[in-house]
Amino acid sequence: MALPDTFPGVKNQPHGAGGAKRRIDAGKDAFLEALEGILVDPPVPHAFAGAIERETAGKIWTWMARDIADDEAARLADAIDSGADAVEAFDLLLPEILEKLKANAVAEKDDRELERRNSIQMGGEEARQRLAAVIMAMRRRPLLAQAGKFGIAVGSMSDEAAMATALQSISITNPLTRALWMQVMVGHMANPSRAMAAAVAIAGGNGETRITNAGYGALVEAVLSHAQSQIGKLASQPNLFSDVDFSCKAIDRFHRLMRAINYNLEIERRSLWGTIMTDLTARLSERLERPMKEITLNVTQALRRPRDGNDRVDADDVLAALNGLYLLMTVRKCRDSLAVNALLDQAWADTGQTVEVLVTRALDMYRGAPADPVARERLDAGIKMAEIRFNPEYADILRRARDGAERRTAQG
Repeated sequence: MALPDTFPGVKNQPHGAGGAKRRIDAGKDAFLEALEGILVDPPVPHAFAGAIERETAGKIWTWMARDIADDEAARLADAIDSGADAVEAFDLLLPEILEKLKANAVAEKDDRELERRNSIQMGGEEARQRLAAVIMAMRRRPLLAQAGKFGIAVGSMSDEAAMATALQSISITNPLTRALWMQVMVGHMANPSRAMAAAVAIAGGNGETRITNAGYGALVEAVLSHAQSQIGKLASQPNLFSDVDFSCKAIDRFHRLMRAINYNLEIERRSLWGTIMTDLTARLSERLERPMKEITLNVTQALRRPRDGNDRVDADDVLAALNGLYLLMTVRKCRDSLAVNALLDQAWADTGQTVEVLVTRALDMYRGAPADPVARERLDAGIKMAEIRFNPEYADILRRARDGAERRTAQG
């Protein structure tokens, strides 16, 4: 393939050690962005054919850019430095990189020592085991781009027959390519449950064997892979400034993915898929234990008047309480896919009582001192918490009571 005009003419120039890191780092971002749809972040306790750990992919690129396609990596870095779109530049050089990889594979067949050295250089046996998937993803880049668009399209279908027809149109027979396709497709589906129901219809049953024999085992594993990816989005040690919206979206996504399997398939508890599901549920639920236990304490801290010093409302305490209540509501909505029933029931009862008692107390304090800005601030925070924990109607009752106290003061 001819080099585009935007690439500096450095094709056959030697590249010193000083430029090695630059070309590797510049190309790595483009490489990882090009493969984004199949990359997963830790923790990854369970491996799936269509998913590649980001760190492992990065190690493989470093090896390729240094030992296999250093010239192409240098030209890619120069193109990016010249302002070219990183992924487009990568795609233009991709055929040449693949040719280098093919030549290396041929050489390795006749040279076990070369194979051993390459395995060491690319990061060990784990990276070697994922090399075939990385190369296949590179070879099938256009196809995987279609998988993303396909996922968006079928995800919006409400008719099961149309969904089944769409799934049957996936004519990919290579197991690895099919796994990669499903990984990308599921990543672009808002609700994979309908796709799973359609797969059951095609398979003629909801058992694991029927689903696998019909070619949709890769769909199940892609769903499990994406469910696993939600675990890392919940901080193992949450703090005040954690992105609660991000966390709640991860919990909801986990629920949708697990529900797609639980509601449509008959999974044996001791089967491979069954044990993976049990483990993923336990791992995500474990990360919810500490923040769930802290919700009532945070609400109390935010709405209780300080015993010592000047009266004040701590904005950080209020934020922590609101975040906890948003988390509580999300967990309650998704409880069928989690293992936190006892903890949830306790937190639900405790927060209900705490919010009701403290917001009533804040209202009484405001009625007694309606000109006090701190009392107003505390009451407003309590009303917001009541709206989240109970409902907007209860919050409106409290607002009317607050406004009534304010009017009586204004009228003298």
